[in-house]
Amino acid sequence: MGFSNWAKEQLHASLPKCYVVVNTDLRSSSSGLRYRRSPSHDDDAKVTKLKPVPWDSFVCGTLESDGAFLKLEDGHYLPVFTQGGVRVLQEIEREKEEGNHEGYTGSTQPDSFVFDGPGAWYEVIPERVALRVGPSLGAKALGQIRRGEHVELFGWDETGKWRECVDHRLSRSGFVMLDHPELGPLLRPCGEPLCIRPLNVVAVAAMEGRYVDLDRFLSGQDHKDRKDFADFDFQDPRGPAIVLAAQRGQWRCCLRLLRAGATEGNSAELRALRRCTPEELEELQRKNEAELGLWVSHQCSEVGGNGAGPEPVESTEATEATGATEANETNESISAPINAPDGTVKTEVQKGQKGGELYEVVYDSVWIRREPDAKASRVSKRIKGQRLQILEFDESGFWGRTAFKTSEGMDEGWMLLAHGEFGELLRPVQDDGQGFVVRPQ
Repeated sequence: MGFSNWAKEQLHASLPKCYVVVNTDLRSSSSGLRYRRSPSHDDDAKVTKLKPVPWDSFVCGTLESDGAFLKLEDGHYLPVFTQGGVRVLQEIEREKEEGNHEGYTGSTQPDSFVFDGPGAWYEVIPERVALRVGPSLGAKALGQIRRGEHVELFGWDETGKWRECVDHRLSRSGFVMLDHPELGPLLRPCGEPLCIRPLNVVAVAAMEGRYVDLDRFLSGQDHKDRKDFADFDFQDPRGPAIVLAAQRGQWRCCLRLLRAGATEGNSAELRALRRCTPEELEELQRKNEAELGLWVSHQCSEVGGNGAGPEPVESTEATEATGATEANETNESISAPINAPDGTVKTEVQKGQKGGELYEVVYDSVWIRREPDAKASRVSKRIKGQRLQILEFDESGFWGRTAFKTSEGMDEGWMLLAHGEFGELLRPVQDDGQGFVVRPQ
């Protein structure tokens, strides 16, 4: 074996690998595998302050030189074998070919979990989100990820509602749901304004450069019975899929969207791609991302480069918010809240005034009730950071009516705007042209 091959093997051995915690041979009655402070089976090395790693969960790390322990990214260790020689960590093989991505098949076998393609960092929005073995609410929970924590997401399941997730902080992996039918958004891309509406999976795959997933969605292989995929919906709440992908320089994904019939966008780069014949598009599709980027830049420079560069995206939510603001220019604005005798904070507003104004939840969570009454039945809940339209206010001005989507269709209810003890619960927001900002009070 030559030096180069030996070096490759050494490099491969030093890279972090993913393992599943197995109880098949051990058949232990315990809840999982204990973390250890050092690569030792001694009782003193056990970490008792942390919960054991559940059986059938996924962990990532680097094997020690003797192969007996796995060192996790947080510095803890897990044994690969028990003292009796029974294997409790099984390595997960990665797919070699980009086109062989099969995703989750419903099995907990190690080879069904694949981390292929580029990852993207997402932030947890509600108080906590469950990390599960499989893409199902009935799948075993491996643990919880808390609000504000960042995780790396990879491929989607068959429904497009779940994604493969790696929690690097605790060196574990599984599946997470992206949007809950009652709680709303669970995870959203880091560094972006919070979008309440579900993101379009076609647009997200194109933006993140996940070409294999994008091709799978557009080919309809896993979504033949779903209308949204069959009709090739290219519109994301943040803008058209192809425009968003062009902003990120994902030209290969842009080509795939053009082949699927995407017509949005008028930047110099997209115009250059649209001038190509079907044969030329097919040839460009065989280029890698770097070669495509050079080709696009060359085409733009040949036509003078006027207007070249990513074009601005008009967010669907921003458009709706702007339209609502324009529609209410003739209405009296809401004044500062005043204390009411019953402990709530009254907002002076015309009786029955039609608001149609975008509000943001600024308290931890606020209930939506069937009637504008604190004793009325609860129908849903919104958490801090979520935005919604207040359509009108009740006679007292304490409550605002809103409409929301459920698993059974559209519904409506009332939300308290402010409380005497807790202060503001909801606050109007405006669009500053670069994302939503809370309007000063």
